[in-house]
Amino acid sequence: MKLSSKDIVSKQGLELLEKLFESSGEGIMVFNKTGEVEMVNPRAREMFGYEEGELIGAKVEKFVPKSVQHKHEKYRNDYIKKPQPRRMGIGRDLSGLRKDGSSFPLEISLSYIQHHDQKMVFAFITDISIRKENEFRLEEQRQKLEEYTSELEKKVKGRTSELEHMNLGLESQIQERKLAEDALKESLKDLKKAEREILISLEKEKELGELKSRFVSMASHEFRTPLTTVLSSANLIAKYKESDQQSAREKHVERIRKSVDNLTNILNDFLSLEKLESGSQNVEALEVDPNEIITEIIENMSSSLKKGQEILVKGKAPKIKTDAHILRNILINLISNASKYSREDDQIEIIIDSGNTLNIKIKDRGIGIPKSEQKRLFERFFRAGNATNIQGTGLGLNIVKKYVQLINGQITFTSEEGKGSTFSFSLPLN
Repeated sequence: MKLSSKDIVSKQGLELLEKLFESSGEGIMVFNKTGEVEMVNPRAREMFGYEEGELIGAKVEKFVPKSVQHKHEKYRNDYIKKPQPRRMGIGRDLSGLRKDGSSFPLEISLSYIQHHDQKMVFAFITDISIRKENEFRLEEQRQKLEEYTSELEKKVKGRTSELEHMNLGLESQIQERKLAEDALKESLKDLKKAEREILISLEKEKELGELKSRFVSMASHEFRTPLTTVLSSANLIAKYKESDQQSAREKHVERIRKSVDNLTNILNDFLSLEKLESGSQNVEALEVDPNEIITEIIENMSSSLKKGQEILVKGKAPKIKTDAHILRNILINLISNASKYSREDDQIEIIIDSGNTLNIKIKDRGIGIPKSEQKRLFERFFRAGNATNIQGTGLGLNIVKKYVQLINGQITFTSEEGKGSTFSFSLPLN
């Protein structure tokens, strides 16, 4: 049986989402409005100690400690009435109940989508056992520090009292006291050092938690928009059954294809960032003609530009020795941004010159970046306040900067809100 364009595009989108769902390092569970499990990924099953297939249809209260199960149904019903992306248990410690009856500390972020005529609730679950263990160790170290300090102070005071009353071997006694004080100071330094290391570990854990929360919020929004488009277009296509309605069907197939492309770009951003962060991104330096790469990108992007937009190339680049794949990704990201944040009929310029280095500028006349937010532009998940209504993950420029550094280049930018931005990067010729 031959598959239609709609079937092929929808299948690609589902395969991408299934890979992200199955390989996620965080537990993900999907519930219907009555609190029954519809989907669960391998990490969630591992956290709660269940085998594949055991959890489908189970009530959410199955994973809640028995002491609070009688309250949880009300909390669940209240959320279904007014759902919104949020973190659970702010200011409280949450625990999960495993199959074997044991419990473990966790954090949960909730989101939802409207699928056909019912609400589906997504729970993103993080096992924080290691963080809680670090907090316990920190408290234990503090108690030991207080006990040790108190004991040493008692010994020093007792010894001083003995010296005052006995007045024998005064110089040696004073020296002994000094040694005890020095030992106390060294011990205090060691304990303070251990305390600082644990605090640093906790701070990193907190930062990771914040990044995960920002990811959940971003993913909830960026995935929901193209998925809603795919669903609505698929439903509309089903209604166009007549042969003279082919143009209407093609219109919605194109909407589905663009939505799948958006999902693909989001997942590619995540995969690129993971490679860069883990150090597994390889660099293959070969002789490259940047002019051919730029021409190819412009041809491929011509159909996705906004109405009336035009890309002009000024100057010509010499051949250089670098990684062609990485250079292509840098240019695609910067040129795509220039188009995305510009208006219809705007002109985008690619300005090339060379000397000791190859210098490429991507200049647009778009919305620009507020001056107060420019210092954070290359941070992960950061998006300027005037771009929140434009689709994006907040990862692109962070990845671009890492790519440029990976091939020994430098990147800078200038921007004025309402007038446009210019991103400039330079690469060594060899």
